[in-house]
This record gives sequence, structure tokens and C-alpha cells, in this order.
Amino acid sequence: MQDCLGRTPFPSLIATLICGVGVAVFCFALWRALDITLRSIFEELFMLSIRWLESIQVVFIIVAVTMGCYAIILLVFGFLATGATRDKLYSGAKCIMGGRVSAIFFMVLTYIMNIIWIAVTSTCAIPIIIYVMLNSICVREIQNKNEWYFDTYCLNLSRFGIYVNSTEGVVKNALCEDYELGDFCQGVADAGPMYGLAFGSSLLIVLSMVMFMIIMATNYQRIKSSKEITEYRNAVDMELSDSRALSHSQLSGY
Repeated sequence: MQDCLGRTPFPSLIATLICGVGVAVFCFALWRALDITLRSIFEELFMLSIRWLESIQVVFIIVAVTMGCYAIILLVFGFLATGATRDKLYSGAKCIMGGRVSAIFFMVLTYIMNIIWIAVTSTCAIPIIIYVMLNSICVREIQNKNEWYFDTYCLNLSRFGIYVNSTEGVVKNALCEDYELGDFCQGVADAGPMYGLAFGSSLLIVLSMVMFMIIMATNYQRIKSSKEITEYRNAVDMELSDSRALSHSQLSGY
């Protein structure tokens, strides 16, 4: 039991769990949020199809799944560089050099992945800002329009820089009916928390990447120490062999 615990890379395991939870929540929340935005709001209410948002939806999911697979690879390397497994696997000079090169490679790759996820997190913050703005419109203008405006209030996309343009497929940019405004606010209320979940889960992935970078630096130092320990043991063994050979020659002389 103690030997098994000594072989378990608990920091890598914790980082992998954090990354796994982040990836799972990110995929679900982002897919759901974009689906509400594309289908319930743009296509059903404004009759507008935005293809590039659908492409972003797929790309983000692919990146998240790739991140989950990469975290598993880092966990496997953590097992190889921990405890007695490290001593057995990285015992020779070439194996130690390969382990050090692998640690540096994963550290650099993790740094690059962390930068990518910081960019993804920044991108996920944009819909949250839009959600706060649209939710404020729903609460202060649409739901209470009898107090603030006349009954024929319309939500016009031209207020956000989107105008009717046949070349871009925009044929309707205003919602005036009560049921349309109600469906719009419901879509905003449903999509907003999902974008918030996607943002929070992307922060978890960034945190796991930072943890993995620290772990890779630690594993590099451990493998480097294994080289020094191996050289020391070889020197001691050689010295013992020389001493035994000298003792044997002295006994033979007598």
C-alpha cells in the first residue's frame, strides 16, 4: 500500500481532475449557450443564420477535447516520473536524458496551451458582457415597458450596429411583438448563465495548466537528480570494486 502511494503523482492527478471537470463543463455549457444563441434567438426570432458562429462552436469543442486528452498524457508522464517508477525507468544515462528532454518538451507545450486557453477565456468574457447589457434591456425596457415606454416598443438590432442587408442575409432586425420580446428575453436568460459556466470552466483549465507547468518543472528536477544519484552510485560501486580487487590481490600476494 505504501509503495503504491509512493508511485502515485498526486499533484498531476489533482491537476488532471481539475482539467477534466473544466473540459466537461466547458463543452456542455458552451455548446448549450451557442445553440440557444444561434437557434432560439438568431434563427427563430431574427431569421438570421450565422455560419461562422457554428464553426467557432465546433472549433472550441475540438480544442476542449484535445485539452482533455493532453491532460491524460501529462498524467501518464507524471506516473513515469514519480517514486520507484522513476528510479527504474530513468536509470541509464540515455533514459535520463530522454526523460529530461520529455519534461522540457511538455513544459513548453503546456505553456503554449496555457496561452491558448487564456485567449479562449478572454473570448468567453465577451458574451458575458453582452449578456449583462441585454439582460439590463430586458429588465428595464421590455419587462417594464408600460412604465418606461409606449406599448409599441421595439428591440432593434440597429442599436448594436446590425442593419437590414440582403447581401448578409439580414432581413429582419427588429422585435416588436410581445411574444417575440418575451422569447428573446427568455433566450438571453437561458444563454447567459451557460456563458458564465463556460468562462468559469475555462478558468479551471487555465489553473490546471499552471499546475502542470509547475509539475513539469519539478519532474525535470527530479529526473536531473536521478542522474546525479546514478552517477554517485556508479562511482561508489566502482570504488568498492577497486577496493575488493586490491584486497584480493593483497591476499593473493600472501
